[in-house]
Amino acid sequence: MSFTLADCRVAVVGLGLIGASLCADLTRLKVCREVRGVSRSSRTVARGIAEGIIDQGTTSLQTGVQGVDIVILASPVRIAIGQLERISGHLKEGAIVADVGSTSVEVVKAMARMPAHVQPIATHPMAGKETSGFDSAERGLFDNATWILTPLERTSSRTVDVFRELVVAVGAHPLMMEPHKHDRVVAAISHVPFLLSSALVGSVVRAGEQDPEVWECAAGGFRDTSRVAASEAAMFIDILMTNRENVHHQLDRFIEGIRELRSMLVERQEDELVARLSSNRDARLAWYADWMERNRPEI
Repeated sequence: MSFTLADCRVAVVGLGLIGASLCADLTRLKVCREVRGVSRSSRTVARGIAEGIIDQGTTSLQTGVQGVDIVILASPVRIAIGQLERISGHLKEGAIVADVGSTSVEVVKAMARMPAHVQPIATHPMAGKETSGFDSAERGLFDNATWILTPLERTSSRTVDVFRELVVAVGAHPLMMEPHKHDRVVAAISHVPFLLSSALVGSVVRAGEQDPEVWECAAGGFRDTSRVAASEAAMFIDILMTNRENVHHQLDRFIEGIRELRSMLVERQEDELVARLSSNRDARLAWYADWMERNRPEI
C-alpha cells in the first residue's frame, strides 16, 4: 500500500448522522481524491451529490466499494458486521476497511475473518447527537472529538498512519485502544448513560400519571439529564446487544451506587451524603475542566 491519503478514493457506506457528516468534512476540506457515498436510499444519494457532500454515490454496496482505497462502514454495528462479509470479495488489494461503530469486540472478530489482501481497522469517533439520519448531518461534527482507533494484529503501521491522518484532517484527536478496553469504556460513558436517561424519563412518565403538572414544571435539569433518551431506540438496541456483558457490569456498579445513596438518605446520614455528593461533584468538575482545555480553539 503506497498511496497517500490525498490520492485516496474513499467510500462511506451509510449516509446517516456520522456517515454524512464525515463525507461533508472529507469533501469540504479536500482530504482525499474522491468521496463516494453508499446508501440504500436513492433519494439520499441524490441529495448527497446535489448538496456537494459526496462526489458520486450508489445504492449498491458492492459497486460502491469497488476500486476504492478506503471503505468506511457507517452502519449500525450488526449491519456493519454483515457488510464486512458481503464486501470482502469486491475490495482491491491493500484496501483499508474501517467502521465507525460504538462497539469493537464483535467488529474486530468479523474483521479478522476478512481476506488477507485487505487491511482492517476498527474505529469509533466519540461524536454524535441524539438525532440521527442524513438531515442531522453536520459539518465540523468531529472538531476536537476523540476518535478511537483499534487496529488488529494484522493491521499494518501504514494503515494506522493513513487513518490517523484522516482523523486529524477532520479535526479529531486519535486515541489508540484495544477492543475489550474500548467496550468497557464506552459502556460506562455512553451506553449505560443512555439507559439511565431512558429510565429517568420512564419514572417521570409514571410520576405524571399522578401529577400531570410534572411536565409543565420540567426544565433545565430534566432537559439535560434526559437528552440522550431521545436517541433512536433501534440504534441503541444494536449497541447494547453487542456489548451486553460490559453494560450489565456497569449497570450493577450504578445500582450499587444508587442503593448507597438511598441508604444514606433513608438513614439520615447527612454528613456521608454530603461527602459522597461532593466527591462526585468534584470528579465531574475535574473532567469538565480537562474537557474544556482539550477542546479550546487554537488561536
